Amino acid sequence: MTREKQEPDTGLSAVLDALRAPGPISGDKDLSRILFENTGTAMCVVGEDAVIHRCNSQFAKVSGYPVPDVEGKMKWTDFIVPDDLPRMEAYHRLRSRDNDAVPTDYTFSFKDRDGSRRRAHISIRLLPETGVRICSFIDITSHMRTLEALRLSEERYLLVSRGATDGFWDWDIQTGDTWFSPRYKAILGYSDEEFPNRTESWLERIHPDDFERAMSAHQRCMDGEVEQFEVEYRMFHKDGTVRWILGRGAGVRDAAGKTLRMAGTHTDITQRKFNERTTNALYAISSAISTTRDLRELYETIHRIIDEAIDADNFFITLLNEETDSLEFVYFVDERDDYYTISDVGNPEKNSLTIHVFRTGVPMLLSASNPRDVERMDGIGIIGTLPESWLGVPLRLRGTMVGAMAVQDYEDPKHYNDPDVAFMTAVSEQVALAIERKRNEEDLELKVDQRTRELREKAAELEEANARLRELDKIKSSLVSSVSHELRTPLTSIRGFAKLCSKDFSRYFDDMSGDSGLISKAVRIRNNLEIIDMEGDRLTRLINDFLDINRIESGMASWHDRRIDLCEVVRKAVTAASGGLAAKTNIRIELDLPESATPIHADPDKIQQVVLNLLGNAYKFTREGKVTVSLTEVRGTLTTSVHDTGPGIPEAELPRLFEKFHQFARSDTVTNEERGTGLGLAICKEIVEHYGGAIRVESTVGRGSCFSFSLPTA
Repeated sequence: MTREKQEPDTGLSAVLDALRAPGPISGDKDLSRILFENTGTAMCVVGEDAVIHRCNSQFAKVSGYPVPDVEGKMKWTDFIVPDDLPRMEAYHRLRSRDNDAVPTDYTFSFKDRDGSRRRAHISIRLLPETGVRICSFIDITSHMRTLEALRLSEERYLLVSRGATDGFWDWDIQTGDTWFSPRYKAILGYSDEEFPNRTESWLERIHPDDFERAMSAHQRCMDGEVEQFEVEYRMFHKDGTVRWILGRGAGVRDAAGKTLRMAGTHTDITQRKFNERTTNALYAISSAISTTRDLRELYETIHRIIDEAIDADNFFITLLNEETDSLEFVYFVDERDDYYTISDVGNPEKNSLTIHVFRTGVPMLLSASNPRDVERMDGIGIIGTLPESWLGVPLRLRGTMVGAMAVQDYEDPKHYNDPDVAFMTAVSEQVALAIERKRNEEDLELKVDQRTRELREKAAELEEANARLRELDKIKSSLVSSVSHELRTPLTSIRGFAKLCSKDFSRYFDDMSGDSGLISKAVRIRNNLEIIDMEGDRLTRLINDFLDINRIESGMASWHDRRIDLCEVVRKAVTAASGGLAAKTNIRIELDLPESATPIHADPDKIQQVVLNLLGNAYKFTREGKVTVSLTEVRGTLTTSVHDTGPGIPEAELPRLFEKFHQFARSDTVTNEERGTGLGLAICKEIVEHYGGAIRVESTVGRGSCFSFSLPTA
């Protein structure tokens, strides 16, 4: 572009033409004044002496002075700021001598009446042979401020683009001009000079699988379907590796909505994608432990997960068999080779890529296009078909090598890269852990199956034994009933005849006197008859108790349950036991009972049997003192206690008191007549527990005992 095209139009040419036009003086002056006033710019006519001889109303408006105050009274130098005055005075002097030696168009700082500074663009024309200058200028202060703001904005933009981690791009759709920030280019591995600022530089590096997605996002924004866009896609780095990019952008549109320009940012999200990919893979492998049926399905699932992440058509897992000292390929999928086993792993003369990774515990990435890698392959040794790209990582469990995992490709030497090594390494421990857990799970399932079979066999044996026991129990119950019946009959006869003998003996031998020997024999016979009667009575009670507990244990007992007042039952039991207590005048009985208690649901005869049994024991084992019967209610439970002042029970005997046939003579006051059967407390325990209650004993030697039982209220 030329300077003239860039300068504003001041209208000076029209004024000059009018001033030079032929015709009457008055007409020329009128025409000059009309043109002078209507150029749209501030104009003035300046003489050689710098005095302003004429100015238009626009000049008056810009300067702040009325036209009469300016014309012939002020110089143009009155309106110039001190900084620009020397330059413009030099121009003024030189113009008189050589008009072509000084510029006719330039900018300067104008000072108005208020002292405000403004930037102005001036055009000066010298009238030949007159020394008169015709000056035209416009106020460009706003324009200059806009330019300065734009310059600062561009500086800030450049500063931000240089310091930011994101890259910036700008595309002028009308001109086709494209700009990429240095950071944008650096993300892809290029210097500023290596990456031309053209659209093709971007298009050529988009991954083909993501090309349509990236283009669609940009196109929708350019078409006005969205105000801004955000899209993730892959681009190729200078070194051939792939970078994940988060592209963002927005459009600038005209009044009609047409997109004139697009700009945005370019963020490298490769690490974020790697983290996401790794996290998802770790979660999927961990979940596979519980979602797969067996090891084979687990291996297939691991293969699928890794294949989705790094494209692993050829994949294998090898595990150490310590018993055979070999690496067994427990999973092997390959388009060229078949499954095999590497034996004699401990032999240093034996080597392969897999053995090398297993022995060193270090991941290995090899490419057939890299001479150093080819040399390493030759030195290590290859089993099977030589791949173009091979990647293997060790499998560890708690720091111990257990195997290896590898992928390989037969076509692309750059198929796998360092990020793939990092990914495989990151998931390797989870793979090893998943395999171990699945192995343990299968081992456990085998053990569970074996144990289940054993338990079924045991259960069958137990069921058979239970059936035999039930049959024996029936036989026992029948036998007990039969034997009890058979025993009761002769016992009744024996007791009856013993009593008859005792009566007859008293009738015929009570009057004996004089013969001391005969009297002594008579006393002994009487005592023997009493013993027969007492033992018969005790045996009868034993049979009755034995029948009771047998019926309870076999489930054949009769329970006549109803709502009863336990206080009333206890009082009846105490009344029934009073006859036995009457013979012991040195023992008194005390009751500590409420008027009534919350009802319970039970058989009153069975509960009375419990109370009578406890009272009978307390009576038997107490020489003197008292027996206290009390009843309390706490939170829906009634507790009946029988406390005596007898000799007490040693602590070692307490746990066995409620066992069947267990007897403990805790007092020398117990006579043969008072001896128990050893079943009373056992029967009490069965009755109380039948109703969901509990029976217990507390005792201190020398201070007495307290038997109590608790029952839930109805």
